[in-house]
Amino acid sequence: MLNMIKRILKISGRHQSKILLGIFLNFLKSVSMAMMLFAVYVVVDHLNALTPRVIWTAVGILLGSVAGRFLFQWLMDICMSAKGFDMFRDYRLAIGERMRKAPLGYFSEQRLGSIQTVLTSTVTELEQYSMLAVTDLTGGVLMTLVMMIFFLFYNPIFALVTLAGLCVGMLVLHIIQSVAGKQTPRVLAAQENMTTQALEYVRGISVLRAFSQADGSEGAVYESFDRKRQADLDQEYASLPLLKIYQAVYKVTGCALMFTAATLYLAGSITLTYCLMFIVSAFLVYSEMEQMGDGAFLARKITTELNRLEAVTDMPEMDTSIQVLQPQNFDIELRNVSFGYDDRRIINDVSLKVPQGTTCAIVGPSGSGKTTLCNLIARFWDAQEGQVLVGGQNVKGYTVDSLIRYISMVFQNVYLFHDTIENNIRFGNPDATHEQVVEAAGRARCHEFISALPQGYDTMVGEGGSTLSGGEKQRISIARAILKDAPIIILDEATSSVDPENEFQLLAAIRELTKGKTLISIAHRLTTVRDADQILVVEDGRITQRGTHTELMAQQGTYRKFLKMRSEAIGWELS
Repeated sequence: MLNMIKRILKISGRHQSKILLGIFLNFLKSVSMAMMLFAVYVVVDHLNALTPRVIWTAVGILLGSVAGRFLFQWLMDICMSAKGFDMFRDYRLAIGERMRKAPLGYFSEQRLGSIQTVLTSTVTELEQYSMLAVTDLTGGVLMTLVMMIFFLFYNPIFALVTLAGLCVGMLVLHIIQSVAGKQTPRVLAAQENMTTQALEYVRGISVLRAFSQADGSEGAVYESFDRKRQADLDQEYASLPLLKIYQAVYKVTGCALMFTAATLYLAGSITLTYCLMFIVSAFLVYSEMEQMGDGAFLARKITTELNRLEAVTDMPEMDTSIQVLQPQNFDIELRNVSFGYDDRRIINDVSLKVPQGTTCAIVGPSGSGKTTLCNLIARFWDAQEGQVLVGGQNVKGYTVDSLIRYISMVFQNVYLFHDTIENNIRFGNPDATHEQVVEAAGRARCHEFISALPQGYDTMVGEGGSTLSGGEKQRISIARAILKDAPIIILDEATSSVDPENEFQLLAAIRELTKGKTLISIAHRLTTVRDADQILVVEDGRITQRGTHTELMAQQGTYRKFLKMRSEAIGWELS
C-alpha cells in the first residue's frame, strides 16, 4: 500500500503538496470520527445519574464529531478529489513532451498499441481512481491508528488486539496485491494485443472487404477480446478468496475485542463503563478498514495501471542537451556514419557533404537506406557511429527543436491532421496569416483545388487526410514546407503522387523555393534529379556513386542502369 502511494506521489509533480495535505486532513477526519467514543463514554459513565447537562455534553461532542468529519471531508475533497484529473493532465503533457524527444524507432507498430492504450484507458482510469484509492487506503489505516492511541490511554490490551488485527489484515492485503501482480503481465499483454488487433482491423477494413476475408480476419480480433476477458477473470478468481479472508479478519478481530471487553469486566479489571465503551468501539475501529475491501481492489487495479504506465513511458530520450543550435552556415556533413535497427545494419560508414545553397539528389533501390539518411540528418534518430554535422556542429550536442526549426521536410507518406486545410498548411508556421497560407498554397499548386471545395480552406480533411487524394495531400504538405521557409529542405519523393501535367509547375515552384537554400531530395524521376548539383547513389547502406547527372551517365554503373529501367518502365503500354 505504501509503495503504491509513494509511486502516485512520485508522478504527482507540482500537485504533491496538495495530496499530502489531503492525507493529513484525512487523519483529522479520523480523529473527528473517533470523538464519538467520548460521547459514548460520557453517557455510559453517568448512566445511573443522567442529567440534562450530561446529555447536552454528549450531544455537543457528537455534533462536533459529525461537523469535524464533514468539514475535513470537504477540505480533503478540495485538496485531492480533482487533483487526479489535474495531475494526469500534466502527466499526459509530460508524456507528449517525452515522445517528442524519443527516437522514431521507439514508435514501432507493436508499441503503438501499447502507447494508445496507456494514453487513453490507462491514464483515464488512473485519474479517476488514484485519489479514491489513496483516500480509502489511508483513511482506514489512520482511523485504526487513532483508535489504537485512544485504547492505549484506557487499556493497552485493547490496543494490542487492535494492532494484531491491523497487521494480519495488512498482510492479507499485501498477499492480494502480490497474487494480482503475478497476473498483471497477462492482463497487460492481453490489453495491448486487443488494442493492436482492433487498430489493425479498422485500418485494413477496405482490404478485408475487397478480398472477402472479413470473417477470417475478424477471428484474430475476437480471439484478442476473449484473451482479455479470460485474463481479467483469472486475475479476479486469483484474488477473490483472499478478499473474503481480508474482510473476515476484521470481523473476527471485532468479535475478539468484544470478548476481551467482557472477559476483563467479569474479571474485575475494568468497569462496566469501559466495558460498554470498548464493545461499542469494536464496531467502529475497523469500520473504515472493512471498506478497504474496495480499497484493496483499487490498490490492485492502480498498481496494475502504474506498471503499464511506467513500462510504456520509460522511453529512451534522445534530446538530453539544453544547448541551442545556432549554425553560422547550413552546410550538411556526415562523417563515417553507421546506423541500424536492432541487429540489422542499414547505413554503413557513409560520408557526404552538401554545401549550403546546393542541391543533392539521393537515388537507389528500395530499402537501400535513402530515407534513413535523411532521418539521421533531421535527427529523428541518432547515428550509432560517426557524426552528423550542420554548419560544422555535431547535432547530438544540441536540442532537437533548435535543429528542426532550420529544416522543412516533405515526406513520402503524407500525414494530415483531422483539421481544416488551412490549419494543416499553417502547421508549418503557426503565426502565418491567411494571405500567407494562400500564397504558399498557390506556389505548391494546390490553391485551385482547395478553392473548388465547398468550404475552401476551412474544409476538414478527415483523419490522416482521408478525404483527399494522394496528390492533393502531397501538395498540401509541400505548401506546409513552403510556409515554414526553412534554410534546409528535405524532400522524400515529394513529387511521387503528383499528376504528370502538374509536375513541371510543381518542380518550378520547388526550384523557386529552394534558391539559396540547401536541398536534399530523394527521388526516382529523371526530372527531379538531373539538375541536382550532386547525385548520390545508395546501395545496401553505402554510397557507391556520386557526381552530377552528366558524370554519372558517362559511367557504367547503377545510376545509368537505374535510369534505363525507369525509361523502359515509363514507356510501357498495354496492347
